[in-house]
Amino acid sequence: MKKHWVLGFGLAVLGSVLVACAPKESAVQSSGSAAAPKSATIRIGTMAAPDSLPLYVAQQAGYFKKHHLNVKLTAFKSPKERDAAIAGGQLDAAVSDAVALSTYVNGQLGFKSATALTGYFGIVTSADNVKSVADLKGQAIATMPRQTPTFYLDQQLAKAGLKDTDVAIKEVAAIPVRLQLVANKQAAATILPDPFLSMAKAQGLKVIAQSDPAQYQTTLLAVDRALGQNQAVMKRFYQAYDQAVKTINKHHASDYQALLTKQLGFPAKIAAAYQLPHYQAAQAVPTKTLKQAFAYAHQTGILKQAVDASDYQLQVQ
Repeated sequence: MKKHWVLGFGLAVLGSVLVACAPKESAVQSSGSAAAPKSATIRIGTMAAPDSLPLYVAQQAGYFKKHHLNVKLTAFKSPKERDAAIAGGQLDAAVSDAVALSTYVNGQLGFKSATALTGYFGIVTSADNVKSVADLKGQAIATMPRQTPTFYLDQQLAKAGLKDTDVAIKEVAAIPVRLQLVANKQAAATILPDPFLSMAKAQGLKVIAQSDPAQYQTTLLAVDRALGQNQAVMKRFYQAYDQAVKTINKHHASDYQALLTKQLGFPAKIAAAYQLPHYQAAQAVPTKTLKQAFAYAHQTGILKQAVDASDYQLQVQ
């Protein structure tokens, strides 16, 4: 009996010790890592401009992969090629602009603005008698009507007290040709994004107006309906994008020469002297700017009917 009592007592003590040492169920659940989110594939169309740099840095630095995103970047040489890919369902997202977004709305493609991108325009001239935007009255401007650069031009003309009818639009589709026409004094001015703006400066053209990305933003990342409705994936995208922005803002253009020349269209000499803009974290295009762009699109016949621009903008998470 004594032996049985001692054995029973010992087992009871051992059981108490094991119970005391064993982790509680809640501890097991909290100490174990949460299930990793399912990887999502996003096909993004980019353009040869600094606006796309955070996307390439996020891919190169592994930020997309870190946030369980399999991002496939495809570079396009022209908006026409990009928009054809969007219409053909080949892209989930694309580097675009506010006026182009209105064409997607007009075509019922289901795209919305996911975030503003860090892009800018400059109005350049080689004319000796043009010192400001006001001096463009009666002058020939090389551009394409019904596009975002011309929308920016119209806004600058209005600030100078001019109307769009006060200048003569010389329709030229290719941006490099526009730049060459102005350099050869066959047109008084044109509107350029980078890298062409930097090329114009290198050729000695005067910049009479340039937008500040922190104050004025029309470039954006447009996403299709399925991606835009997937809040979990979009949140991870914003996190990866913002991480890339923080990284870029700690570096100089010299750290990204390969990306600038191979992906963003900068000639090597221009890239070597380029100064990166201060990139903005993911944020919505200002509602006022988006509405103005849609109003311009409606007035010029791009957008067949007036719509509320805010209906085509996602909330940045």
